[in-house]
Amino acid sequence: MKKPTNEQVLANPIFRALDPDGKQFIQARTLPNELNPFAHLEIEVVALIAFSTFPHIKTVPVVEMMYGDFNGGLYTDKDTIVVDSSGNTAHAVARLAPAFGFREVKVVLSVDVPDSKKGILGALSSVEIIEVGGGKSVAARAGEEARKPGHYRLNQYTHPGNTRAHERHTGPEVLRALGNRRLAAIAIAMGSGGTIAGVGKFLKEHLPGTTVIGARPREGEQVPGARDRKRMAEVVTLPWEAVTDQVIEVTRKESFIRMRKLWRAVEPQPGPTSGLAWGGLEGFLQSLAPKELEGFRGKT
Repeated sequence: MKKPTNEQVLANPIFRALDPDGKQFIQARTLPNELNPFAHLEIEVVALIAFSTFPHIKTVPVVEMMYGDFNGGLYTDKDTIVVDSSGNTAHAVARLAPAFGFREVKVVLSVDVPDSKKGILGALSSVEIIEVGGGKSVAARAGEEARKPGHYRLNQYTHPGNTRAHERHTGPEVLRALGNRRLAAIAIAMGSGGTIAGVGKFLKEHLPGTTVIGARPREGEQVPGARDRKRMAEVVTLPWEAVTDQVIEVTRKESFIRMRKLWRAVEPQPGPTSGLAWGGLEGFLQSLAPKELEGFRGKT
């Protein structure tokens, strides 16, 4: 199959729409006092929204990973791209795959992924969904598919472009969106580890005093788009731990309750990983001694 030229990729309308280069794609939403138990300390809690310009934040690393692999010649003689993902990464890959000359997308996911997500993916042309259950490894099945002739696997859990995209694009966008606010701490939901690794690295270099908090589900529980300690350890090799100051675990129930609370104050509607991140931030602040918490007065 003849692959497109670099010029054809860059001119593709879907690639142009989803390419983060030169775009302002994060907006800051200050939570009202009734949702902020630290308002009396003049601590501002801000939700960073990345899905007003893009359908979700995963478009940022997927563009970086796929374009880098394309320029590296990794798509030569490949007509099918394989991705193991529970939703948003697979969606971005499926949307971008035709721009890079792929005829088919195989999405490998766990059998317990909600039908609503499967329906969105299944509605996209040229997408085949492969469900894995019975305690079998989704990553292992994706690897099996990738060994077939003409197949290529996009592995977000090990791909350096995942971290690089968030360092190059998301980190600077966080600071731009916050404007003159004094950023003291940021909480990021963890799945592949790419967002926290890239944003954390950027902030540690440009605002060394920033506390970076990783939020993940309590072990054994699942929040769509995130992974618990055990599931991260199984597949993630990105260097998120090097820039993460503290990890807070949040229950699935709390993540969804907080998501619905955010719906009262934030538009577009955030998903459960936003509730997870908010729970992680609050859990961190609540763990501080009074004198330590006082140090966050007047900050974001």
